[in-house]
Amino acid sequence: MASHRRFEFTTSALTKKALPPATDSEASDLIYWDTHRDAPPGFGVRVGKGRPGKEQPVRTFVVQRDMTNGKTKRVSLGRWLDEVTLEEARERAREVRAQLKEGIDPAAAERARRAEGATLRDAFERHLRGMESLASRGRRQPRSISDMRGDMGRYFGSWLDRPLYTFSRVELDDFHQEVTRSRGPYAANRACRAFRSAWNTMARLHEGLPTCPTAGIQWNPEERVGKPIQWSVLPEFWRAIDQVKNPVRADLVRVLVLTGLRSLDARTIRWEDIAGLDTDEPTLHRPNPKGGPKKAFTLPVTRAVAEVLRRRRDENAVLSPGSPWVFPTADRGGRAVVHVKNAEEDSLHRFGYTPHRARDTYATACEEAGISVMATKRNRDEDPWSLNSLPSPRMTAASWRDATSAI
Repeated sequence: MASHRRFEFTTSALTKKALPPATDSEASDLIYWDTHRDAPPGFGVRVGKGRPGKEQPVRTFVVQRDMTNGKTKRVSLGRWLDEVTLEEARERAREVRAQLKEGIDPAAAERARRAEGATLRDAFERHLRGMESLASRGRRQPRSISDMRGDMGRYFGSWLDRPLYTFSRVELDDFHQEVTRSRGPYAANRACRAFRSAWNTMARLHEGLPTCPTAGIQWNPEERVGKPIQWSVLPEFWRAIDQVKNPVRADLVRVLVLTGLRSLDARTIRWEDIAGLDTDEPTLHRPNPKGGPKKAFTLPVTRAVAEVLRRRRDENAVLSPGSPWVFPTADRGGRAVVHVKNAEEDSLHRFGYTPHRARDTYATACEEAGISVMATKRNRDEDPWSLNSLPSPRMTAASWRDATSAI
C-alpha cells in the first residue's frame, strides 16, 4: 500500500490529501487509510473522481474487516460533510467492526431497520404508482387502479398507518375469515390479494421484510359461474327487453347478448369505432379491451347488431345530438353526456340476466350454431382478432356474420 495513501485524518488533511484519481487515470476512486491513534483498524475514506460543477469530490468513509471465510467485507459509513462527521464516522466504524466480528451484516441490518418504518399505506401507494405507470403505457386498465384504491380504503382503512413488520400470519388469516363471513369468499380473497400485491412490491425494495403474512391464509375456492339464460325462457327474455323504459339501455342489452362483449367494452363503444355501418361489411373495433390497447381487436358485425346500431344512430341524433357514445346518458348533475355506467337491468334479473351472463348465453348459442369455442373466444396467447385473422382459416367475415345471425 502506497505510503502517501496513509495519513492521520483531520479536517485539513482530508481536504488536502484525500484527493480523487487523476482525470486520465483508469481508477474510478482511491481509498486513503487513517493512522490516527483512535482510529479502528481498516478505517478509511473512499474518494471518487470529481464531478462537473462540483467543487469538492465525493469522500465517503468506509471500514473493512477480514472475515472468517477469508474474504474482506467493506462497509460504507456515509459521506463526509454531507452525512457524517469525522468523529461520527470513527465511532460508527468501531460499531460496524464489532458487528462483523459477530457475523452480522450491517448493511442488511440497516435495510431491515428502514423496512420497519414502512407502513401499509406506503406499500399500497408504491404499488399503485407502479400500476399507474403501467396504465400510462397501455399495460394496465385504469379501472384496476380505482378498484385497488377502493379496496385500500374499504378493507384496510384502520391498518394503513401500521408498520408492515407488525402484521402476523394469524392476524391476516383471522381477517380473511372475518371478511369471508361478512362480505363473502370472493371479496375476502380479493382483499387479501390486494394486501399481498402491495406487500410484495415493498419487499422487492426492502430485503429486510419477511414473507408476506398472507402465506398463512387458507384461500377460499373460486369457480367461474357460467350460467347462460335458459333456452326455455330466452324468447320471453327477448320480449321483456322491449319493456325496458330507456331505449338506450334496452339496445345495450341487445348488443351484449348478440356480441358476447364485456360490459365495459359494450358501454364504451364510440361511433368512431364503427366502420361501414351502411354497407354489407360493417365492423366494430375495441381499442382498449381487458388487457389494454395491445389486446385491441376488430370484429365483424352481424346483421342483427347492425340494425340495433343504426337505430341508435338515428334516435341519438334527437336524444343526444353530437354525442360520441353509442349508448349515451346524462351524468348525475344532468350537465354532460357520458356513456352508460352500468348495464344491469333489475327487471331482467328474473331471467338470469346479468351483463356477464349475456356473454355465457352468446358463447352457448355459438356452440349450438356450430361455431367452435376457438372462434368465439380468442386465446390469450394469440394475436387479437382482425378481419384478416379469424380463428378458423376457412371462416370468412361473411360466413361469420351468417352463422352468428342465427343466434
